Amino acid sequence: KLFLSPLRAPYTQKGLKLMEDVEHYAILANGKKMRAYRMGSGPEVICIHGWAGKATQFADLAYAITEAGFTFVAVDVWAHGKCAGKMASMFDFADATEKLVQESQNLKGVIGHSLGAASVSLAVHDGLTIPRFVAMGSPTLPDDILNSFRKIIQAPYRINQVIKNACAEVFKRDFDEIAMANTVRSVTCPLLAIHGEEDFDVGIFHLDALKLAKADIDCMRVAKLGHRRILKDKAVIERIISFMKHK
Repeated sequence: KLFLSPLRAPYTQKGLKLMEDVEHYAILANGKKMRAYRMGSGPEVICIHGWAGKATQFADLAYAITEAGFTFVAVDVWAHGKCAGKMASMFDFADATEKLVQESQNLKGVIGHSLGAASVSLAVHDGLTIPRFVAMGSPTLPDDILNSFRKIIQAPYRINQVIKNACAEVFKRDFDEIAMANTVRSVTCPLLAIHGEEDFDVGIFHLDALKLAKADIDCMRVAKLGHRRILKDKAVIERIISFMKHK
């Protein structure tokens, strides 16, 4: 239950401003009503936030996307942001991604942050087709993800296997099989992976593991940036916009 229960952080002033500027609408993803947002015109760039995150974390990127001639599209996944619910899984993230992609009339690419990136990769692994993919601060290694969670709740090592067993029982999926270290091998579209070298939530070695799993990805290692600061960095945003503009 703890593993599937995200915390909700308060909105920043920048986030509240974005909420005023975007169009609000609802999507139904696998029977769950989620809050979605859009702003701008032109080809769509879909942004999927991470665990315990929300759409407004993309505020800086959202304005850059619209200024570049694209339409910013984002979602508050079930149990996150302004969406209802108390418990969620990466399958809710993948379902939201799939729904937004299916509803898109002119999709340019998808950006995922943290678990959002892993969930986009899972959706592609399960058959979704997207034209371009930016993965930011991606958790790649399943055992490290579990170890990090276990240390936070100060639980014994056996909890790792307990969670893996629960995943198989509840979702009928193997925990290691749905990890990005495996699912990224199914990604055939251009992929840009960005990671901060001072990411203490998802260590930079996750980027190395991602590159090892799929050698042809384009990587951007950013010095002096952590797990969330990469969402605001000017150089990172410029690189993403350039990647999206590439034909």
